[in-house]
Amino acid sequence: MHASEKPLSPALQQRRSERLGISAKVQYRRSTVRMAGVTLDLSCHGVRLAAIERMRIGEVLWITLPTLPPRRAVVKWVDRFDVGCEFDEALHPAVFDRIVSG
Repeated sequence: MHASEKPLSPALQQRRSERLGISAKVQYRRSTVRMAGVTLDLSCHGVRLAAIERMRIGEVLWITLPTLPPRRAVVKWVDRFDVGCEFDEALHPAVFDRIVSG
């Protein structure tokens, strides 16, 4: 079973906004190191990433989503290499719709 197919706990399913599965290559920056990752799902308030390294809750990332400048986000939960991040500033619903529509 791929990480994106694992059922989420009820606590992780509670969201402030709609969350949609989306697989898109993104970049994220930790401190001064830029890495590649893949989005597993996205909402206006955050993103779940498949990262190539382990992260810690509370870490600050700068995530570059397709067609957008880097956005500051904080790691809220970690499950091995899957990372749930909350954006400091929510995506506007129109921007969210544009990203998920591809």
